[in-house]
Amino acid sequence: MKRILFFSVSIGSGHDLAAEAVVREVMLRFPDCRTMTVDTFKYINPVLNKVIAGSYMESLKFSPKIWGYLYNQAEAGDKFIDLNQILSKLLSVKMEKLIKEFDPEAIICTHAFPAGILSMLKSKLGLQIPLIAVMTDYTIHPFWVHDNIDIYVLPCEELKYLIKEYHISDEKIMCTGIPLRRQFTQRMDKEEMRGKLGLEPEVTVLVMGGGLGLGEIEDIINTLGNADLRLQVISLTGKNDNLCRSLQLLNTENKIRVFGYIDNVAEVMAASDFIITKPGGLTTAEVLAQQLPMVIVNPLPGQEDRNTEFLLNHGVAVKVRKMQYLVPQIKYLLSNEVRLRQIKEMSALIGKPDSASRLVDYIETLVM
Repeated sequence: MKRILFFSVSIGSGHDLAAEAVVREVMLRFPDCRTMTVDTFKYINPVLNKVIAGSYMESLKFSPKIWGYLYNQAEAGDKFIDLNQILSKLLSVKMEKLIKEFDPEAIICTHAFPAGILSMLKSKLGLQIPLIAVMTDYTIHPFWVHDNIDIYVLPCEELKYLIKEYHISDEKIMCTGIPLRRQFTQRMDKEEMRGKLGLEPEVTVLVMGGGLGLGEIEDIINTLGNADLRLQVISLTGKNDNLCRSLQLLNTENKIRVFGYIDNVAEVMAASDFIITKPGGLTTAEVLAQQLPMVIVNPLPGQEDRNTEFLLNHGVAVKVRKMQYLVPQIKYLLSNEVRLRQIKEMSALIGKPDSASRLVDYIETLVM
Protein backbone atom coordinates (compact mmCIF):
# COMPACT_ATOMS: atom_id res chain seq x y z
CA MET A 1 0.00 0.00 0.00
CA LYS A 2 1.22 3.48 -0.83
CA ARG A 3 -1.46 6.10 -0.13
CA ILE A 4 -4.74 5.95 1.80
CA LEU A 5 -6.96 8.97 2.43
CA PHE A 6 -9.26 9.10 5.48
CA PHE A 7 -12.23 11.42 5.99
CA SER A 8 -13.83 11.99 9.40
CA VAL A 9 -15.86 14.67 11.19
CA SER A 10 -14.83 15.93 14.64
CA ILE A 11 -18.24 15.78 16.30
CA GLY A 12 -17.62 13.88 19.51
CA SER A 13 -14.57 11.63 19.33
CA GLY A 14 -15.85 8.32 17.98
CA HIS A 15 -15.48 9.03 14.26
CA ASP A 16 -11.94 10.34 14.72
CA LEU A 17 -10.91 7.40 16.93
CA ALA A 18 -12.25 4.89 14.40
CA ALA A 19 -10.16 6.53 11.66
CA GLU A 20 -7.16 6.71 13.99
CA ALA A 21 -7.41 2.99 14.76
CA VAL A 22 -7.18 2.08 11.07
CA VAL A 23 -4.36 4.58 10.45
CA ARG A 24 -2.33 3.13 13.34
CA GLU A 25 -2.87 -0.41 12.09
CA VAL A 26 -1.82 0.55 8.56
CA MET A 27 1.33 2.30 9.79
CA LEU A 28 2.31 -0.60 12.06
CA ARG A 29 2.04 -3.09 9.23
CA PHE A 30 3.04 -0.90 6.29
CA PRO A 31 5.43 1.81 7.58
CA ASP A 32 6.07 3.16 4.09
CA CYS A 33 2.39 3.79 3.42
CA ARG A 34 1.40 7.45 3.34
CA THR A 35 -1.85 8.32 5.11
CA MET A 36 -3.78 11.53 5.62
CA THR A 37 -6.83 12.10 7.82
CA VAL A 38 -9.11 14.98 6.85
CA ASP A 39 -11.53 16.67 9.26
CA THR A 40 -14.01 17.14 6.44
CA PHE A 41 -16.05 20.23 7.33
CA LYS A 42 -13.06 21.99 8.87
CA TYR A 43 -11.06 21.34 5.71
CA ILE A 44 -13.79 22.61 3.40
CA ASN A 45 -14.68 25.67 5.44
CA PRO A 46 -13.67 26.33 9.09
CA VAL A 47 -16.66 28.64 9.61
CA LEU A 48 -19.04 25.98 8.29
CA ASN A 49 -17.39 23.48 10.63
CA LYS A 50 -18.05 25.68 13.69
CA VAL A 51 -21.67 26.20 12.68
CA ILE A 52 -22.36 22.50 12.11
CA ALA A 53 -20.47 21.22 15.15
CA GLY A 54 -21.85 23.99 17.37
CA SER A 55 -25.44 23.45 16.25
CA TYR A 56 -25.15 19.69 16.77
CA MET A 57 -23.71 20.03 20.27
CA GLU A 58 -26.26 22.67 21.29
CA SER A 59 -29.10 20.44 20.12
CA LEU A 60 -27.75 17.50 22.14
CA LYS A 61 -27.30 19.58 25.30
CA PHE A 62 -30.43 21.72 25.28
CA SER A 63 -32.96 20.14 22.91
CA PRO A 64 -32.13 16.45 22.42
CA LYS A 65 -35.75 15.63 21.58
CA ILE A 66 -35.55 17.89 18.53
CA TRP A 67 -32.41 16.09 17.38
CA GLY A 68 -34.15 12.77 17.94
CA TYR A 69 -37.14 13.93 15.89
CA LEU A 70 -34.94 15.04 12.99
CA TYR A 71 -32.98 11.78 13.13
CA ASN A 72 -36.16 9.69 13.10
CA GLN A 73 -37.72 11.69 10.26
CA ALA A 74 -34.60 11.33 8.13
CA GLU A 75 -34.46 7.61 8.98
CA ALA A 76 -38.07 7.25 7.80
CA GLY A 77 -37.20 8.88 4.48
CA ASP A 78 -38.79 12.29 5.10
CA LYS A 79 -37.44 14.70 2.47
CA PHE A 80 -37.57 17.79 4.65
CA ILE A 81 -33.79 17.41 4.51
CA ASP A 82 -32.56 17.08 0.92
CA LEU A 83 -29.17 15.54 1.61
CA ASN A 84 -28.06 15.54 -2.01
CA GLN A 85 -28.72 19.26 -2.27
CA ILE A 86 -26.73 19.90 0.90
CA LEU A 87 -23.83 17.76 -0.29
CA SER A 88 -23.72 19.40 -3.71
CA LYS A 89 -23.26 22.77 -2.02
CA LEU A 90 -20.45 21.36 0.11
CA LEU A 91 -18.48 20.10 -2.87
CA SER A 92 -15.45 22.28 -3.10
CA VAL A 93 -12.47 22.95 -5.31
CA LYS A 94 -10.30 22.16 -2.28
CA MET A 95 -11.64 18.61 -2.05
CA GLU A 96 -11.10 17.97 -5.74
CA LYS A 97 -7.58 19.36 -5.58
CA LEU A 98 -6.75 17.27 -2.51
CA ILE A 99 -7.81 14.01 -4.14
CA LYS A 100 -5.96 14.77 -7.37
CA GLU A 101 -2.75 15.75 -5.55
CA PHE A 102 -2.77 12.97 -2.93
CA ASP A 103 -3.81 10.36 -5.53
CA PRO A 104 -5.06 7.79 -2.98
CA GLU A 105 -5.36 4.08 -3.69
CA ALA A 106 -8.34 3.90 -1.31
CA ILE A 107 -10.59 6.39 0.49
CA ILE A 108 -12.09 5.54 3.88
CA CYS A 109 -14.90 7.55 5.52
CA THR A 110 -15.86 7.15 9.19
CA HIS A 111 -18.76 9.63 9.03
CA ALA A 112 -21.84 9.64 6.83
CA PHE A 113 -21.49 13.19 5.46
CA PRO A 114 -18.03 12.82 3.88
CA ALA A 115 -19.16 9.44 2.53
CA GLY A 116 -21.93 11.26 0.66
CA ILE A 117 -19.64 14.05 -0.49
CA LEU A 118 -17.02 11.60 -1.78
CA SER A 119 -19.67 9.51 -3.52
CA MET A 120 -20.77 12.57 -5.50
CA LEU A 121 -17.16 13.54 -6.22
CA LYS A 122 -16.49 10.07 -7.60
CA SER A 123 -19.32 10.55 -10.06
CA LYS A 124 -18.38 14.13 -10.91
CA LEU A 125 -14.69 13.38 -11.52
CA GLY A 126 -15.12 9.87 -12.91
CA LEU A 127 -12.89 8.42 -10.19
CA GLN A 128 -12.25 4.68 -9.91
CA ILE A 129 -10.76 4.87 -6.39
CA PRO A 130 -12.37 2.38 -3.96
CA LEU A 131 -14.58 4.25 -1.48
CA ILE A 132 -15.14 2.52 1.87
CA ALA A 133 -17.81 3.67 4.35
CA VAL A 134 -17.12 2.57 7.93
CA MET A 135 -20.38 2.75 9.89
CA THR A 136 -19.92 3.81 13.50
CA ASP A 137 -23.28 2.96 15.10
CA TYR A 138 -25.22 -0.27 15.55
CA THR A 139 -27.88 0.72 13.07
CA ILE A 140 -28.17 1.64 9.39
CA HIS A 141 -29.18 5.24 8.73
CA PRO A 142 -30.03 6.24 5.12
CA PHE A 143 -27.53 9.12 5.29
CA TRP A 144 -24.82 6.45 4.89
CA VAL A 145 -26.21 4.95 1.68
CA HIS A 146 -24.92 6.39 -1.62
CA ASP A 147 -24.55 5.17 -5.20
CA ASN A 148 -20.77 5.24 -5.52
CA ILE A 149 -19.71 3.63 -2.25
CA ASP A 150 -17.88 0.38 -3.01
CA ILE A 151 -17.82 -1.23 0.44
CA TYR A 152 -19.95 -0.76 3.55
CA VAL A 153 -18.21 -1.86 6.75
CA LEU A 154 -20.83 -2.85 9.34
CA PRO A 155 -20.37 -3.19 13.12
CA CYS A 156 -21.70 -6.77 13.04
CA GLU A 157 -23.40 -9.43 10.90
CA GLU A 158 -26.79 -8.84 12.52
CA LEU A 159 -27.15 -5.51 10.68
CA LYS A 160 -27.00 -7.06 7.21
CA TYR A 161 -30.77 -7.34 6.99
CA LEU A 162 -31.10 -3.59 7.61
CA ILE A 163 -28.70 -2.45 4.92
CA LYS A 164 -30.21 -4.87 2.41
CA GLU A 165 -33.42 -2.85 2.66
CA TYR A 166 -31.50 -0.26 0.59
CA HIS A 167 -30.76 -2.88 -2.10
CA ILE A 168 -27.06 -3.15 -1.22
CA SER A 169 -25.61 -6.40 -2.59
CA ASP A 170 -23.66 -8.91 -0.49
CA GLU A 171 -20.37 -8.20 -2.27
CA LYS A 172 -20.53 -4.61 -1.03
CA ILE A 173 -20.98 -5.59 2.64
CA MET A 174 -18.22 -6.36 5.15
CA CYS A 175 -18.83 -7.06 8.84
CA THR A 176 -15.38 -6.47 10.31
CA GLY A 177 -16.75 -4.15 13.03
CA ILE A 178 -16.18 -0.58 14.21
CA PRO A 179 -12.37 -0.15 14.12
CA LEU A 180 -10.77 -0.21 17.58
CA ARG A 181 -7.30 0.67 18.76
CA ARG A 182 -4.93 -2.23 19.48
CA GLN A 183 -5.23 -1.76 23.25
CA PHE A 184 -8.72 -3.29 22.98
CA THR A 185 -7.45 -6.51 21.42
CA GLN A 186 -5.79 -7.61 24.67
CA ARG A 187 -7.40 -9.50 27.54
CA MET A 188 -6.04 -7.90 30.72
CA ASP A 189 -6.13 -9.17 34.29
CA LYS A 190 -8.54 -7.16 36.45
CA GLU A 191 -6.50 -7.22 39.66
CA GLU A 192 -3.30 -6.40 37.80
CA MET A 193 -4.94 -3.37 36.18
CA ARG A 194 -6.35 -2.21 39.53
CA GLY A 195 -2.87 -2.36 41.01
CA LYS A 196 -1.42 -0.46 38.06
CA LEU A 197 -4.06 2.29 38.40
CA GLY A 198 -3.75 2.50 42.19
CA LEU A 199 -7.28 1.21 42.83
CA GLU A 200 -8.61 -0.79 45.77
CA PRO A 201 -9.49 -4.49 45.30
CA GLU A 202 -13.24 -3.97 45.56
CA VAL A 203 -16.29 -3.61 43.31
CA THR A 204 -15.44 -0.95 40.72
CA VAL A 205 -17.91 1.02 38.62
CA LEU A 206 -16.70 3.03 35.64
CA VAL A 207 -18.78 6.06 34.60
CA MET A 208 -18.25 7.60 31.16
CA GLY A 209 -20.00 10.21 29.04
CA GLY A 210 -18.14 9.68 25.77
CA GLY A 211 -15.37 11.94 24.54
CA LEU A 212 -17.44 15.03 25.39
CA GLY A 213 -18.48 13.94 28.88
CA LEU A 214 -22.21 14.26 28.16
CA GLY A 215 -25.07 12.82 30.19
CA GLU A 216 -26.16 12.99 33.83
CA ILE A 217 -22.64 12.24 35.02
CA GLU A 218 -22.73 14.34 38.19
CA ASP A 219 -26.04 12.84 39.35
CA ILE A 220 -24.76 9.33 38.62
CA ILE A 221 -21.52 9.93 40.56
CA ASN A 222 -23.43 11.41 43.51
CA THR A 223 -25.81 8.44 43.55
CA LEU A 224 -23.00 5.87 43.44
CA GLY A 225 -20.77 7.83 45.79
CA ASN A 226 -23.41 7.79 48.51
CA ALA A 227 -24.91 4.36 47.82
CA ASP A 228 -25.43 1.83 50.61
CA LEU A 229 -23.04 -0.44 48.76
CA ARG A 230 -19.30 -0.71 49.20
CA LEU A 231 -17.69 0.20 45.88
CA GLN A 232 -15.25 2.55 44.20
CA VAL A 233 -16.16 4.78 41.29
CA ILE A 234 -13.99 5.81 38.36
CA SER A 235 -15.21 8.67 36.18
CA LEU A 236 -13.80 9.54 32.77
CA THR A 237 -14.97 13.02 31.78
CA GLY A 238 -13.36 13.21 28.34
CA LYS A 239 -12.76 16.75 27.14
CA ASN A 240 -15.34 18.24 29.52
CA ASP A 241 -12.98 20.15 31.86
CA ASN A 242 -15.83 21.83 33.78
CA LEU A 243 -17.33 18.45 34.63
CA CYS A 244 -13.93 17.13 35.70
CA ARG A 245 -13.48 20.01 38.16
CA SER A 246 -17.03 19.66 39.51
CA LEU A 247 -16.61 15.95 40.20
CA GLN A 248 -13.29 16.46 41.95
CA LEU A 249 -15.06 18.73 44.46
CA LEU A 250 -17.71 16.16 45.41
CA ASN A 251 -17.68 14.82 48.95
CA THR A 252 -19.05 11.27 49.00
CA GLU A 253 -18.97 8.15 51.17
CA ASN A 254 -17.48 5.86 48.52
CA LYS A 255 -14.13 6.48 46.85
CA ILE A 256 -14.16 8.41 43.58
CA ARG A 257 -11.33 8.71 41.05
CA VAL A 258 -11.81 11.31 38.33
CA PHE A 259 -9.84 11.37 35.08
CA GLY A 260 -10.19 13.70 32.11
CA TYR A 261 -9.30 12.59 28.59
CA ILE A 262 -6.98 9.57 28.77
CA ASP A 263 -5.39 7.17 26.28
CA ASN A 264 -5.49 3.97 28.35
CA VAL A 265 -9.27 3.48 28.33
CA ALA A 266 -8.94 -0.27 27.79
CA GLU A 267 -6.92 -0.64 31.01
CA VAL A 268 -9.53 1.30 32.98
CA MET A 269 -12.31 -0.85 31.53
CA ALA A 270 -10.36 -4.00 32.36
CA ALA A 271 -10.08 -2.84 35.99
CA SER A 272 -13.86 -2.31 36.26
CA ASP A 273 -16.77 -4.61 37.10
CA PHE A 274 -19.46 -2.48 35.44
CA ILE A 275 -19.68 0.54 33.17
CA ILE A 276 -22.37 3.21 33.21
CA THR A 277 -22.19 5.13 29.96
CA LYS A 278 -24.01 6.72 27.08
CA PRO A 279 -24.02 4.14 24.28
CA GLY A 280 -22.16 5.93 21.52
CA GLY A 281 -21.09 3.62 18.71
CA LEU A 282 -17.38 3.53 19.44
CA THR A 283 -17.86 3.29 23.21
CA THR A 284 -20.27 0.40 22.64
CA ALA A 285 -17.71 -1.42 20.47
CA GLU A 286 -15.00 -0.88 23.09
CA VAL A 287 -17.22 -2.18 25.92
CA LEU A 288 -18.19 -5.27 23.92
CA ALA A 289 -14.52 -5.95 23.18
CA GLN A 290 -13.79 -5.82 26.92
CA GLN A 291 -16.88 -7.95 27.73
CA LEU A 292 -17.91 -5.41 30.38
CA PRO A 293 -21.53 -5.34 31.67
CA MET A 294 -23.12 -2.03 30.62
CA VAL A 295 -25.74 0.01 32.44
CA ILE A 296 -27.42 2.66 30.27
CA VAL A 297 -29.03 5.75 31.83
CA ASN A 298 -31.11 8.06 29.61
CA PRO A 299 -29.53 7.54 26.18
CA LEU A 300 -29.71 10.49 23.79
CA PRO A 301 -32.43 10.30 21.13
CA GLY A 302 -31.34 9.22 17.66
CA GLN A 303 -28.37 6.91 17.17
CA GLU A 304 -27.95 6.23 20.90
CA ASP A 305 -31.54 4.97 21.06
CA ARG A 306 -30.72 2.60 18.20
CA ASN A 307 -27.51 1.42 19.90
CA THR A 308 -29.48 0.85 23.11
CA GLU A 309 -32.06 -1.23 21.25
CA PHE A 310 -29.27 -3.35 19.75
CA LEU A 311 -27.58 -3.90 23.13
CA LEU A 312 -30.80 -4.79 24.95
CA ASN A 313 -31.89 -7.16 22.17
CA HIS A 314 -28.58 -9.00 22.51
CA GLY A 315 -28.71 -9.14 26.30
CA VAL A 316 -25.40 -7.34 26.90
CA ALA A 317 -26.75 -4.27 28.71
CA VAL A 318 -29.47 -3.09 31.06
CA LYS A 319 -31.30 0.21 30.88
CA VAL A 320 -32.26 2.28 33.92
CA ARG A 321 -35.16 4.72 33.48
CA LYS A 322 -34.81 6.59 36.76
CA MET A 323 -31.77 7.43 38.86
CA GLN A 324 -33.26 5.81 41.99
CA TYR A 325 -33.18 2.45 40.18
CA LEU A 326 -29.45 2.61 39.47
CA VAL A 327 -28.06 1.16 42.70
CA PRO A 328 -30.73 -1.59 42.97
CA GLN A 329 -29.89 -2.63 39.39
CA ILE A 330 -26.18 -2.89 40.22
CA LYS A 331 -26.99 -4.90 43.37
CA TYR A 332 -29.10 -7.24 41.26
CA LEU A 333 -26.31 -7.76 38.74
CA LEU A 334 -23.79 -8.40 41.50
CA SER A 335 -26.02 -11.13 42.92
CA ASN A 336 -26.82 -12.78 39.57
CA GLU A 337 -23.88 -14.83 38.31
CA VAL A 338 -25.95 -16.34 35.50
CA ARG A 339 -26.79 -12.89 34.09
CA LEU A 340 -23.18 -11.70 34.33
CA ARG A 341 -21.93 -14.84 32.62
CA GLN A 342 -24.50 -14.43 29.86
CA ILE A 343 -23.42 -10.81 29.27
CA LYS A 344 -19.78 -11.86 28.94
CA GLU A 345 -20.59 -14.75 26.60
CA MET A 346 -22.80 -12.64 24.33
CA SER A 347 -20.25 -9.81 24.32
CA ALA A 348 -17.57 -12.28 23.26
CA LEU A 349 -19.87 -13.48 20.49
CA ILE A 350 -20.73 -10.08 18.97
CA GLY A 351 -17.70 -7.99 19.98
CA LYS A 352 -14.93 -7.49 17.42
CA PRO A 353 -11.70 -6.46 19.17
CA ASP A 354 -9.63 -7.20 16.04
CA SER A 355 -11.82 -5.02 13.81
CA ALA A 356 -9.08 -2.62 12.64
CA SER A 357 -6.74 -5.48 11.75
CA ARG A 358 -9.42 -7.29 9.75
CA LEU A 359 -10.28 -4.11 7.85
CA VAL A 360 -6.62 -3.51 6.97
CA ASP A 361 -6.41 -7.13 5.76
CA TYR A 362 -9.20 -6.33 3.34
CA ILE A 363 -7.69 -3.00 2.25
CA GLU A 364 -4.44 -4.81 1.52
CA THR A 365 -6.16 -7.26 -0.83
CA LEU A 366 -8.03 -4.35 -2.43
CA VAL A 367 -5.05 -2.18 -3.33
CA MET A 368 -2.10 -4.57 -3.69
